[in-house]
Amino acid sequence: MLLEERLSKISQIIDKEGSATIDFLAQKLEVSKDTIRRDLIKLESRKKLHRVHGGAIPIGKEAEILNYEERSNISSSLKKKIASKIKNLIKDHSTLIFDSSTTVEVAIKQLDNFSISTITNSLTNAILLSKYEKATVQLLPGKLNKNQLFLYGAETVEKLSQYQVDFTILGVFALSNNGLFIHTEEEGLVKRKMIQQGKQVIALADHTKLNKEGFFKICDLKEIDYLITDEKIEGELMNNLNDNNVKVVTINE
Repeated sequence: MLLEERLSKISQIIDKEGSATIDFLAQKLEVSKDTIRRDLIKLESRKKLHRVHGGAIPIGKEAEILNYEERSNISSSLKKKIASKIKNLIKDHSTLIFDSSTTVEVAIKQLDNFSISTITNSLTNAILLSKYEKATVQLLPGKLNKNQLFLYGAETVEKLSQYQVDFTILGVFALSNNGLFIHTEEEGLVKRKMIQQGKQVIALADHTKLNKEGFFKICDLKEIDYLITDEKIEGELMNNLNDNNVKVVTINE
């Protein structure tokens, strides 16, 4: 197969499937993984796709990937408005899992006077919770992501399986009709287990995270109970949220 023909097939597969791994493409096209990696670099330079960890997704479907400091500095006032809705849903003496989202960090600040038992994989959120007299905090074990300041890996997932909590609260990297997404499998597996261990799941997302997708699918829409966002959602996405019994809460309600 000639180079341009292979590049065309790769683009077609990724556009059709919404994402593809290097392993899958190498097997499908019967070439080496190194060949696929070079092809993806070439296609990205032509703005035909966006490379992510372990594969690629179509242009326009990716959510922007930022480090912890960059995420913390974006739309802090908007995050506060979204996070302020949390205290209306959480009851005193609840058990909660918090992910490593910076929006969740802001939400935690709304619960400083609550008696809560908490679990998190975020160093930042664990330190914040440790300052609250009425809160207990369990920091999950695992490998440290130095850029994002969260813990992940098989040990993290295994420890999570030992808990069942009243609420799981997580920030959304990307959400579409197809579910919730993240850009890496390592973080996605932890978030997936967090969702499974929560009796109710509260997702926090501003409008820029909606109708977007990432490389790794965390769960279907039916797995979340509440979506707190800043703008009214309309059209097909709102219909799908309703069909999956997701309660949408906006900051103006």
